[in-house]
Amino acid sequence: MMKVISSIICGALAIGVTVAQEVSQKTEGHSIVNDTITFATNRCFSKGGLGIVNTSLYIVVDSTKNGSNELIVKPTDETEKTWSGRSVAKAEVVVYYGGKVWLKESLPDQFDLSKAVIVSFESNKVRFFDFQAMSGGYYERNHVSDNP
Repeated sequence: MMKVISSIICGALAIGVTVAQEVSQKTEGHSIVNDTITFATNRCFSKGGLGIVNTSLYIVVDSTKNGSNELIVKPTDETEKTWSGRSVAKAEVVVYYGGKVWLKESLPDQFDLSKAVIVSFESNKVRFFDFQAMSGGYYERNHVSDNP
């Protein structure tokens, strides 16, 4: 009985090592493990106080003017809206989907995460991830204060 259990464990370990080696092999000249840039460490740099997420969504990184978390939404070339959320001193997560900013509690019934952008306003940075482009990063906040 012990020999059977030992054989099963050794077989499982051998399969695990083989799978791990296959995953760490290079694909098209790039190491899967070493060439991955995660959005948690992908620092982006704003220009003029704005952080670009994509052609229709911008993060207002310098929110000291009105003291709120802000996004600029351009669903079309002719349309531009500013969305304002909670105080910059408060953490907030929102979803950009279908040309609108949604609170996570009020997403539409037809919501499709693969076509959305998640934006996380944090104390010293604003993180984002665009599921359609499968890319993301963060912008440092220029100044966050409880009394803007």
